[in-house]
Amino acid sequence: MKKLFKNAKSLFASFAIIVSIFSFCFRTSAADVLDNVIFFGDSTTAHMAVRGGIPHERVWSGAENTVRFSTVNSERCVHLSTGEDLTLADAARRIKPKTLVITLGVSGGAGVMSEKDFKDTYRKMLLSVKEASPNTKIYVQSILPLSDKSVKYYKKITKEAVAEANGWIKDVCRSLGVSYINTHDILIDENGYLKQEYQNDEYMHLTKSAYEVILSNIRKSIINS
Repeated sequence: MKKLFKNAKSLFASFAIIVSIFSFCFRTSAADVLDNVIFFGDSTTAHMAVRGGIPHERVWSGAENTVRFSTVNSERCVHLSTGEDLTLADAARRIKPKTLVITLGVSGGAGVMSEKDFKDTYRKMLLSVKEASPNTKIYVQSILPLSDKSVKYYKKITKEAVAEANGWIKDVCRSLGVSYINTHDILIDENGYLKQEYQNDEYMHLTKSAYEVILSNIRKSIINS
């Protein structure tokens, strides 16, 4: 009986060690996934370098820490850490990211552009990256939610316009075989606005805890794909 108990105890210990090793390896591999990602987008992306813990060289945004969606295909909207300003296609051609996550479409897009113009702009942007860096794996993240206080400042950019634009983005991604990441829906409250604990201001800028949720969702999406 003692021997049986001893063997069972030894087996349990071995199993616990295996589980610990597996868990450690999974956490390590999961963490490493984001090390290969470059993030491109407007101000919510730019703030990843401040509140999201992502190194500046892997956060692409404009010189003013934002990107206007309507001019993304014509302006030098990527301000590199070297101080250079490049178009998105030129930046992709030079850096050749292993993985690129794009979060774009609210500034000068949602609530302002027609469905056709919005989709044409998004499609042209994605195709330009594919052509410039064919081996780059592209993920497109949904436009993120607005603060409930944003109605004081925005007339055309509404929660309904954001939801509609996300549907357009999803359509374009599906047509081009690009992975779409829906982070919008895990950040909203029951009224469709950004949850209070994630609001950094009265617009759509985010807290550190919000970026933890965002990065976790992106990591999971990349691993599952």
